[in-house]
Amino acid sequence: MGRNTAYLEAAREIIPWGTQTNAKRHHAEMGEAMPAFIERANGCRMWDLEGREYIDYRCALGPIILGYRYPAVDEAVRIQMSKGTLFSMASPVELEVAKEIVQLVPCAEMVRFMKTGADANMCNVRIARAYTGRDHIIICGYHGYHDYFMVTQQGNGVPQAVRDLVTPIGYGDFEKLRETFRTRGETIAAMVMEPFNAKDPAGEFTKEARKLTSEYGALLIFDEIITGFRLGKGGAQEYLGITPDLASLGKAVANGYPLSVYCGKRQFMSKLDDFVLTTTYAGDTLSLAAARATLAVMQNQPVHKHLYRMGERLQKGIGEVAGKVGVEMAITGNPVQPGFAIVDGDKEKESALNTEWRRQLFAHGVFPHWFVNYSHQPSDIDETIDKAEKALRATLKRG
Repeated sequence: MGRNTAYLEAAREIIPWGTQTNAKRHHAEMGEAMPAFIERANGCRMWDLEGREYIDYRCALGPIILGYRYPAVDEAVRIQMSKGTLFSMASPVELEVAKEIVQLVPCAEMVRFMKTGADANMCNVRIARAYTGRDHIIICGYHGYHDYFMVTQQGNGVPQAVRDLVTPIGYGDFEKLRETFRTRGETIAAMVMEPFNAKDPAGEFTKEARKLTSEYGALLIFDEIITGFRLGKGGAQEYLGITPDLASLGKAVANGYPLSVYCGKRQFMSKLDDFVLTTTYAGDTLSLAAARATLAVMQNQPVHKHLYRMGERLQKGIGEVAGKVGVEMAITGNPVQPGFAIVDGDKEKESALNTEWRRQLFAHGVFPHWFVNYSHQPSDIDETIDKAEKALRATLKRG
């Protein structure tokens, strides 16, 4: 038994799932090819408990936008640590980071901080309900673990009374969106949505959401936990040219340090003067120092130009090797977060092929999920393409 497996078995005895995050759960079908634990990381590489090296495209589920242990960010944290991590009053770094976000994010006229994306989304829902005096919300996408965002799952402790206050709508379901506003528009406080979908690159569904929320007096909340600072410095709202009333940002804002942002137009954010929405650790200075440094790098270096160039190189290369080995490959998504899937007329075989290809990628030293970061260089991308070809050939032999 390897160290990864031994740690996983020990962890499952005292930690449900053996980890803290659903997306970091070990998948049994991956076997020992997929490490359950990572011991260290640097740039775009990670090493597991057995010393195996991986080119990482999971990027800690998206937060690592510049690269692991990025020098400017870590140095900013060390400097702030020498001053203190949390004080009995506000820290000046709160204002400094808020100013940067106001400059970068189109809807941001006022800014507050939290620690997780789920919390930022819930804060924006509270603001919308307080401002409109309404209770009902529409959700479109995954917005975190809070009760109002988990109504589509059964047996998870969410009361029926909460479920009655939420309408889930899938992205692109124009008919249900319009019908929901027609039948209960006067009761809707807000629509919370992931604004960018690769199947709708121009954001036509998002435009319709903007139109209807404005028409019925509901607030439009963009969940930009993933897209914020990744699609561009101004996130999906800048990329699509659609401005929400409120937005939730996180992940990439601090290059892996725990910080989220809820922000929006002054007329809505100023409602916070009327009620209490607070938490002790929102002003943690280390994460804010990391955010200040991360945003500075984004503004002073060609971060997003590099992300798009590397993502396009990865898409092109994997497409070419798929053709070389005789596999039909669906290449989807934006270059900064591309998607790859083997296509086969037999859905059961297709699923098995993709599972095996993923397992082979792990075995060949590539950690798939397909975010790119600023530390991925052309040589890393080319090495990934070479390993992806080997993984595809191994998949076909086994399939």
